[in-house]
Amino acid sequence: MSSKQNDQAEALRQAIQDVTENKTETEEAVLDQDEQKEQTSVEIDILNLPPRNEVHKDSSKIRFKVNLSLLRFLFIVVLLLALAGIIVWFI
Repeated sequence: MSSKQNDQAEALRQAIQDVTENKTETEEAVLDQDEQKEQTSVEIDILNLPPRNEVHKDSSKIRFKVNLSLLRFLFIVVLLLALAGIIVWFI
């Protein structure tokens, strides 16, 4: 029975060793890719950036303000249309 336990332990050790070898190979590949990206990336001078309000300013935004009187008018129109629809439906 002890030989079976020894064989199982050896198989587990081999599996763990295979996984760790694959992991180190993958980590090396990732490090190589990171180095290539660093070489090709553009350097940004963080001390010479534009102000935040200039970066996020979007002049293409259209603002539409709905005041209370317009909202009240639209509510009454929708209510009258619904009432007219109900009247027409039953006649």
